[in-house]
Amino acid sequence: MISLENIKITDVLQSIPDGTVLFALDRQVLFANAAASRLTGLPQEGFYLTELTRLLQAKVSVNLENAVEAVLRGGAPVHVINVQVVSFFYEFFITPCYDATHNVIGGIIAMYDETDHVEFDRRKTEFVSLAAHQLRTPSTSIKWFLEMLLAGDAGSLNEKQKEYAKEAYQNSQRMVILVNMLLNVSRMELGNFSISPEPTDTIAFTRDVLEEFQLQIKEKEIQVNEQYAPNLRLIPLDPRLLRIIVQNIISNAVKYTPEKGTIIVKISSQQEGETVGGRKLKIDSLVISITDTGYGIPSNQSDKIFTKLFRADNVKDKDTDGIGLGLYLAKLIVDHIHGDLWFVSPALSHVEGELGKGTTFYLTIPSKGMGKKEGEKELVAWSKNQ
Repeated sequence: MISLENIKITDVLQSIPDGTVLFALDRQVLFANAAASRLTGLPQEGFYLTELTRLLQAKVSVNLENAVEAVLRGGAPVHVINVQVVSFFYEFFITPCYDATHNVIGGIIAMYDETDHVEFDRRKTEFVSLAAHQLRTPSTSIKWFLEMLLAGDAGSLNEKQKEYAKEAYQNSQRMVILVNMLLNVSRMELGNFSISPEPTDTIAFTRDVLEEFQLQIKEKEIQVNEQYAPNLRLIPLDPRLLRIIVQNIISNAVKYTPEKGTIIVKISSQQEGETVGGRKLKIDSLVISITDTGYGIPSNQSDKIFTKLFRADNVKDKDTDGIGLGLYLAKLIVDHIHGDLWFVSPALSHVEGELGKGTTFYLTIPSKGMGKKEGEKELVAWSKNQ
């Protein structure tokens, strides 16, 4: 008969199919079960966590050593995802162990095999990339031929024909943008994109992006207020990547700001330690902020804004064209260039008599600019000249 008295903790840990490691405050491993030993090649006891962390290549911003330190210092569990062990991927969950007086005396690391899921996601992304690449040529070709028709290159069109051709052209533009978005997302997720920095005037660059939206801005009678710090120096940036980021933020500001609203665009250079948008900067940074008087972001959905295919409930019925990839892509790029992207909403306390409207997006880029990265593919940025 089984009872709690004759069950050893090591027997329980040994029977767990996922890798489990028990460690003390000094990082000595007291016990690692067979699953942990099998996936790491380390023994089941008698070593320190430094030998384990040496085997790992973290794929996320928080690494295992920092996570362990946070658990032992703060006593709160930490979840680390997509950690690579040789050719396998694992989710790590680190939790503290307490004594009878609730003092932290060590911790447990649980390793969950995510290899199949990661491989499935990779294959799915490769399929999307292939499909988008195959769609890009015919969709671009259709757009060009419609441009020629509207320009009269194939003869004059009557008013009804122009109306149909214009509608088809606008939809072909949407198709080209969608295909390019899918291509960019897949290239970012696969990691086979390049970064090619060049000295960039961020003020002139931002004005050029704003110019792309002048038609919509004028139609909605939106007031654009530009505030640029004087004497900003050129910094090395990849114009394609920066365009994609800024385009998506400005596009959302224009799209979700009602008629006769306001958009404020600011660019400045800020030093390490200064507070911007409620955050203290960790390094000297170029800061671009874009404030709108739009519909705002619901507080119960704010943690999903940068996730793939997400659109907030309060804008779905106001715009049916969005696909929820723009901010996801922008955040992917910003993370790769070691910048930061976040928002504050509601950004404005009082707009036309209504409380809680508006959003400010903050983009920070290291003052030293973007580092060069070799890659098989370049990301595709839309511009008014295309």
